[in-house]
Amino acid sequence: MVRKLLCADAEQQVALTSRGLDSTLLEAPWLTVCSRARAAREAIAASPAIEEAIVLSSEEVEGINLAAALKVDAPACRVYLAACEETGSVRSRLAAAHLDGVLSLDEVVRRLSAEVVPDTAAIAADDASGRSREEERAGGFLLTVVSGSGGVGKSTVATVLAHGAARRGLRCALIDADLQFGDLGEIGAADAHVSLDALAEDSALLPEVSAGEVALIEAPGRPELAEVLAGPLDRAVQEALGRFDFVVVDTGGSWNEQQVRLLERSAAVVFLIDQRASSVRACRRALDLCLRCGVATSSFVLVLNRCGRHAPFTSIDVSSALQGAPVAELVDGGREVEELLGAASAPALFASGNDLCASVDRLLGELLPRGTALCQGVAQERVIARWGLKGARAREKKHMRRASRRRSRAQRDEIRVPLGEGR
Repeated sequence: MVRKLLCADAEQQVALTSRGLDSTLLEAPWLTVCSRARAAREAIAASPAIEEAIVLSSEEVEGINLAAALKVDAPACRVYLAACEETGSVRSRLAAAHLDGVLSLDEVVRRLSAEVVPDTAAIAADDASGRSREEERAGGFLLTVVSGSGGVGKSTVATVLAHGAARRGLRCALIDADLQFGDLGEIGAADAHVSLDALAEDSALLPEVSAGEVALIEAPGRPELAEVLAGPLDRAVQEALGRFDFVVVDTGGSWNEQQVRLLERSAAVVFLIDQRASSVRACRRALDLCLRCGVATSSFVLVLNRCGRHAPFTSIDVSSALQGAPVAELVDGGREVEELLGAASAPALFASGNDLCASVDRLLGELLPRGTALCQGVAQERVIARWGLKGARAREKKHMRRASRRRSRAQRDEIRVPLGEGR
């Protein structure tokens, strides 16, 4: 039985019963009814068994603001806004707050009336156990590699990240999400591999690997299948998260809805920039796009690739161009990287002690949860909760880190509503 939270003032509760809702359901043991915002937020925090929240109104906070606050308090809970006309403005605010949809009053009545009253003793036992949905959903750590333009080295870095995590004893999956021109099948040496089009036909083909090994899901051999395989890609990522400890997704150069979905579900996002001024400008435009589309960037790690003594840019230069955002550096590995990956010899590349591999390993040390061992059965949401974005380099100036934190707080405050305040 799905435990629900209903946020509605007295007037809206009367409106529901007038539309056919049995008033006795408002006292059902599986339904928590709150008329005040504070009570609703306290209820969802105190009862992790609540899987769905429906917000009509509250006595002191506008419904959409309360719904956004509940989603921040319980990201794994499905949160719906009810009794609201779905205008363009509302849809924009829904997307920014990551809500799950809009319901009419009649849909709320049908949703509540369809529930079968469960065994009260079972509910009490579930509450006493304290198990949340996050703990019941096993999944790995999802890392997505993106950029604002092509040619920055995403495929190389994604491959090195996957093999670097495998060297730490994790079971890894490397997924090529560039469905038109992905080439990880050529450079991503793996212990097992399968193409996405074959996996779409039979999910049982997903490879099984042991600790310290990498499984590769290749892009389809025919670029014309890209649009058809967008849905199967989402399912492949979900399947991989259920079977592997660490999942690295390499993306294409252009941004689309599929890429946005990957960004929203990732525990961490490596945003790669190279030594071209156009790459820095593209990064700035992409970050602005995320802000306008309501895509959270708190999980982004900005990384400058191909750094060296004679490189035109350092992380300090790029950080200044991006208004003080912290930027990490990956050292240029030279011709050896292209030669060994071109021969599908990623293990040999690590064995050579290449500078790129050493800097990627340091980056992994920042990305992986500190003090935890990623292992099968750890829920991704719990990994995210324990993972804190650290400064990429200890020598970054303090004012740069503080500026980044101030911007992050400002973005969160756009959807987080203090209790007791309305619009």
